[in-house]
Amino acid sequence: MIAHLKGKPIELKPTEVILDVGGVGYHLHIPVSTYEKIKSASEVALHVHTYLREDSLRLFGFATLEEKNLFMEILNISGIGPAIALALLSGISLSGIVAAVREQNMATLLKIPGIGKNKAEKILFELKRKINKLEKLIHETVEDASTRNDAIEALISLGFDDKKASNVVDSILAKNPTIGLQELVRDALKVFSS
Repeated sequence: MIAHLKGKPIELKPTEVILDVGGVGYHLHIPVSTYEKIKSASEVALHVHTYLREDSLRLFGFATLEEKNLFMEILNISGIGPAIALALLSGISLSGIVAAVREQNMATLLKIPGIGKNKAEKILFELKRKINKLEKLIHETVEDASTRNDAIEALISLGFDDKKASNVVDSILAKNPTIGLQELVRDALKVFSS
């Protein structure tokens, strides 16, 4: 089973990427949220879920472990396939999915193509039982987003362009998602000075 890939994106679309890893091109399906995080990076590291059925082998890539874990939780619901799970992650933020589950807000899920009333009810019912686990996922993601935003803000205050600062920070986070704020800013400054 492939669980992680690091390489250069040679073809990138909002829902898929071909990743060159040591001369081998891996085709991965990705949510739009992952596309947003990797679109300007020259090298990316993705958490991978290998989906194997008797008639197909598909790889799904995620920029964060939280996205992958939520994808797996949705995929574990009987009758929900990877296309629906990916559509959910592409159409609603992680915190939005958790909020919809917590509030049992079916309208949020019904906005996603391919999800009707029955599937929405099933997803809400099944995920409600795992709400504590899901909220823990989101708490970790919010902390990661805070580190990213703080680093970008620090670089802007030092006189760097907003867009360039975002791109550099995102590329560093793609390679090392658990990096601390000080190290992130230091690494970004090294990129700007080179």
